[in-house]
Amino acid sequence: MSEIDQEHFLFVKRFMQFNNIWTVYFDFLSGRYVPSIPAKRAEEITEADTTITTEMGPTLMFLLHAFFFSLIEDSSDGIDAFRIWRGKFPEEIVAISALENEIAPLRADLRIFRNKLGFHGSRSFQQESKGLELFGNHSPAKLMEAMKCFKALSAALLEKDMAQQEKSTERLQKARLRIDSVERRCQSISNM
Repeated sequence: MSEIDQEHFLFVKRFMQFNNIWTVYFDFLSGRYVPSIPAKRAEEITEADTTITTEMGPTLMFLLHAFFFSLIEDSSDGIDAFRIWRGKFPEEIVAISALENEIAPLRADLRIFRNKLGFHGSRSFQQESKGLELFGNHSPAKLMEAMKCFKALSAALLEKDMAQQEKSTERLQKARLRIDSVERRCQSISNM
């Protein structure tokens, strides 16, 4: 397996984990997922149990944003979807660059958020507040749209990869339409 194919494989594994977190988070927000904590009868539920349940939303949201950054981390030893995609799909540079240009302004704040709140944690409220600046500098709608466009381009490129492996012209055409659609869609992120 070539180096780029190995990196792409590892990216896909991590992307699937991101999708699982995405699903749990949005199922939680919609009420389709109800945490089993507390798994007690109503008369046994304590105030601490209620706090655990109400903290589930922020916990999942923090995890989602931190995982998102882990897929676009532009360090030499991290998974950077854009670098991997350029190596795996050089003919898709226009779509890849269009999305990367929209996400690039988010990266620094996402890195601080990941480090201070998402995965590593902070030792003071001041350090923690630096991570929360992500939401002061970028609207939640913009962050969500960036993640949606990222998910869409990831899925379209995976579709293209599978179509190429199967030598399916029909599937390749569907992937082409999806890639072109994401390219147009991601231009709206900066207007948010």
